[in-house]
Amino acid sequence: MPKQVTRREFLRLAVAGAASPWLLACASGEKERAVNFFNWSKYIGKDTLPGFTKATGIKVNYEEFADEQEMFAKLRSGARGYDLIIGSDYMIPSLKGPNIIDPFPPGVLKNLANIDAKFLNTPYDPDNAYTVPYLWGTTGIGYNKKHMPKPPTSWWDLWDEKYSGKVSMLDNARDCVSTGLLLKGYPETATDENAFKEVRELLVKQKPLVKQYSSTQYMDSLVAGELFMAMAWSGDVLQAARENPQLDYVIPKEGSYMWVDNLCLVRGSQHREDTLRLVDYLLEGPVGAEIANTVRYATPNAEAKKSLDKSLLKDPRVFPPAEITKRLNFHSLLEPDVQQIWTDTWEDVKAAG
Repeated sequence: MPKQVTRREFLRLAVAGAASPWLLACASGEKERAVNFFNWSKYIGKDTLPGFTKATGIKVNYEEFADEQEMFAKLRSGARGYDLIIGSDYMIPSLKGPNIIDPFPPGVLKNLANIDAKFLNTPYDPDNAYTVPYLWGTTGIGYNKKHMPKPPTSWWDLWDEKYSGKVSMLDNARDCVSTGLLLKGYPETATDENAFKEVRELLVKQKPLVKQYSSTQYMDSLVAGELFMAMAWSGDVLQAARENPQLDYVIPKEGSYMWVDNLCLVRGSQHREDTLRLVDYLLEGPVGAEIANTVRYATPNAEAKKSLDKSLLKDPRVFPPAEITKRLNFHSLLEPDVQQIWTDTWEDVKAAG
């Protein structure tokens, strides 16, 4: 079976932390017209980067990460050579704190006006200084209609014992812990020790039912029928549905989260001018449309929406209508000490027997 293209798939380096050839070239002092782009795997259009290189003569070295904690740890540990990264909304304070990212020079991006105003002046970047919105999506439940002709409606369906061994959860503290807090009636900003104790117990209770914790391979398992349903990201399911039309996606009745992935400039970049040219290129309407049409995530680019596939533009799973949007929230921004509580809670769940 062909490997599914998912937002969270990545090509692992042979040795963790090993330098890519282009990073070694940077270290050796080689000069070239290039941009070193660190992104989620397969999170771009097929022709996007070749089109940029053809138009400008600037090469793009494209490297992929599994999740943002991996990316963050690599950059915080001193990995050099990257020019441009993708950071989700709730990760921006963590990237700004240790000076991993730089602000964008004012007035340089002529296509920034293409971004829908509702994605500007956000809580995570109120001055629009450090981020350029790239794509957005939601977290919900992907399921196989062949095995579940009645769609799941609640997060609690992922705790239903009749689906034991047929359930997958994202290997992601932010999504799993936030869902636990939601189901237990706590706000995402909770700091009470008892709240996280209850979430830990809830997730540990579910663990015997879970076939896998995966942010990368779960779609393969859904397509193959090994899973009936999975906590999932919207575009992943819609990409995989090209392979298996029986796959579908829902937002649970209790509500969920939407997120925005952003382009960010890495501090110390040796290719700043060319990086800004790439960002401006990605903001062009037809380019943004090609990316969204490929990866099946929603675009924050108003100009790009004019060129989107009509089926994508009208798909409520991609662009949720008002009655669904009112059940969606952006992830809260957490202080480092609170973020550590989330990390510790998730590690406890994963380690539980």
